[in-house]
Amino acid sequence: MPPLVKRTLVTALRVWLGVAWLVPGLAKVRDAAWTGADAGAAVAAFAQDAVAKAAGANPAVHAWYAEFLEGVVIPNAALFGHLVAWAEVLVGAALVLGAFTGFAALIAALMNVNYLLAGAIGVNPLLLAVALLILVGIEQAEPFGVDGVLRPRVEEAAGKGVKTLKERTAL
Repeated sequence: MPPLVKRTLVTALRVWLGVAWLVPGLAKVRDAAWTGADAGAAVAAFAQDAVAKAAGANPAVHAWYAEFLEGVVIPNAALFGHLVAWAEVLVGAALVLGAFTGFAALIAALMNVNYLLAGAIGVNPLLLAVALLILVGIEQAEPFGVDGVLRPRVEEAAGKGVKTLKERTAL
C-alpha cells in the first residue's frame, strides 16, 4: 500500500477516534453529575453498577477491580468525575489535532481498558482496537497533524538538552 494511502487511512482513524472521545467528553464537562454541582454522581453510579456486576456465578467484573472501585473510585467520585470528563476532552482534542498522538492514543486505550474492566462493553472494544491500530501505525498517524510540525522541534530540543546535560555532568 502506498505511504500516502496508509497515512490517509490512519489519519482518518485518528480523527474518528478523537471525535469519538471529544463529543462525549464535552457532554460530560457540561453535565452537573460529572463536573458541576453534583460532581461525581455519574461516576459513583457507574462504579456501583460495575461493583454489582462482580457478584454471582459468572461475574462480568473481576473482584480485584470491584475492590478498587469501592475503595478508591467511589469515595473520590467527584475527583474521578472531573478526571474522566477532562481526560476524554483532552484525548479527543489531541487526536483530532494530531498533537501528542502516541500519548493520546495510549491514554485512550487505557481508558477503554478501565471501562471494559468495569463491564462496559458497548463501543469500548472498537475504540480500544482503533487506539491500538493508531499506536502500531504511529509513524503514519503523525504527519497529517500538529505532530508533523511539533515532533522535529521537540526532538531537536531534547537532543540539545541531552547534549548539554552530558557536557555538564562529564567528569
